[in-house]
Amino acid sequence: MDLIEKTANQNRHPWELSRSGNILKIIKNYSEGFVYADIGSGDKFFAVNLQNITRSEVFAVDTGYDIEGKDENGIVCFKDVFSLPDNMISCIVMMDVLEHVEDENVFLQKVLNKLKPGGKIIITVPAMKFLFSGHDVFLKHFRRYSRKNLLRLLNEYDLDIERCHYFYTILFFARTFSLFVEKTGLKRESQNDGIGNWKYSEKSFITKLLTFILDIDFC
Repeated sequence: MDLIEKTANQNRHPWELSRSGNILKIIKNYSEGFVYADIGSGDKFFAVNLQNITRSEVFAVDTGYDIEGKDENGIVCFKDVFSLPDNMISCIVMMDVLEHVEDENVFLQKVLNKLKPGGKIIITVPAMKFLFSGHDVFLKHFRRYSRKNLLRLLNEYDLDIERCHYFYTILFFARTFSLFVEKTGLKRESQNDGIGNWKYSEKSFITKLLTFILDIDFC
């Protein structure tokens, strides 16, 4: 969860649960000795889950951290990508990070310098420029991406791209409707719309059902 959305509420939004679970499914078959770095790790929900699939240290990087070093879970926390060791990380995960960075090229080059030879990087970004809304402004996004634009950016670095696709089609329609309502003035999107305000527990039927639907829609 982005730190800007974090509240005292401990419930996890179905979108967060589904995205985390599906990314973990992708990387769970990697070597147990992989060194992972979760960049833009927020409240470290995903970084904690990474500890279950590796015997090595897990790094978490977020500009919102006040303290650097190992936390109570043994995760090594940094405030800047520069603090990560060069050419050492086996797999870097950046879930909805690039859109927060004004100069994406400089940032991406800095990140790739941390990967060891043959390392992997997993990137998710919000899709479709025309869906940029007040919620993006609240989250301090600079942009949204099309698949074509993201591939153009990544191809500048001679990466071997295994897969690049859209996911959560159902949220595309929900966001399109929400944007229409926002632009017509029927409802103004507020800061209280963040996922940190999800009111149902992970065990609730509503959370489980929506997570299940999103899991199907991820493929």
